[in-house]
Amino acid sequence: MVTRRKPRVGQTWKTFVKNHAKQIYSYDFLTQYTALFTVVHVFVVMEIATRRIVHVNVTTSPSLSWVKQQVRQFTRWGNVPRFLLHDNDGIFGQYRAGQKRDEKRLRYRSHLDLWLREVKGIQGIPTPYGAPNANAHVERFHRSSREEALNHFIFLDARHILQVCREYVTYYNGARPSQALHAIPDPYSELLNPQARTGRVVAIPVLGGVQHDYRRAA
Repeated sequence: MVTRRKPRVGQTWKTFVKNHAKQIYSYDFLTQYTALFTVVHVFVVMEIATRRIVHVNVTTSPSLSWVKQQVRQFTRWGNVPRFLLHDNDGIFGQYRAGQKRDEKRLRYRSHLDLWLREVKGIQGIPTPYGAPNANAHVERFHRSSREEALNHFIFLDARHILQVCREYVTYYNGARPSQALHAIPDPYSELLNPQARTGRVVAIPVLGGVQHDYRRAA
């Protein structure tokens, strides 16, 4: 006889992300090499619901204290998400299962999650084990940024990488259509109004012409 599986208790990971997308920020590191083979880590934070990149920065020495400072920066104007999705990187101060609890008997997988809850009031969510697609939204942005920007340059130093990343993020948020949203994550103010259907289209170069922002001439 066929053995019937027990019904799943609670919602699936996909359902959770869909239901709470407006309350979830996700971040991840992308590594990039300079011309002298220095490893530079690009830190990217995305708002899941809108696919908007809310913060980007680079470092050659990622650490727990550096990540905490980045969290302070992208939440300094009150943009505090309810959940913060991240991977299980060792720099976050990993705990063994059940080793660390607070006064509310909440269990944390890393010191970063404990700090997020106590200091920022954010629930840190490390990606589940055996779920390689749990942080797929930021991973997809990493692929786009490599194919459309980073792979076209030979970088001199970390500052050069940051300059390219910031310009690409401006283009990504304000001009590049998102296939997931069928729209632009955070369009420029002039794009919010209905556009003219006739007129000359001009191409505004982005990253020295690697990409272009197409608009109708005024």
